[in-house]
Amino acid sequence: MEVIPKKYFLRTAKKYKKKHYDLSKVNKVVSLIEKEDFNQLYTKHKLGVIHGTHPPLYHVHVDRAYNDDWLLFYFGDNNKIYLSALGNHNLIEHISKIFND
Repeated sequence: MEVIPKKYFLRTAKKYKKKHYDLSKVNKVVSLIEKEDFNQLYTKHKLGVIHGTHPPLYHVHVDRAYNDDWLLFYFGDNNKIYLSALGNHNLIEHISKIFND
């Protein structure tokens, strides 16, 4: 599967890097998504779906031990994974603007 970061994802990743978050943990989660290891995504990273979006927009907790409010938003389409954003639970309310970017 091809991983394609959206513009908003790159902006939010830059903000989290400035706050000294360990972005290698994001890479680990993305590799689980690429491998389609849904068992580990459900149990360790609390994979969830945001209803009302098409194609479905998913969110996973990046590192629950460090910060349970750090989420990765993504969606998949035609063997491609689009990374939409990094953020927290407040971002779920505003995700439609980002999703259509």
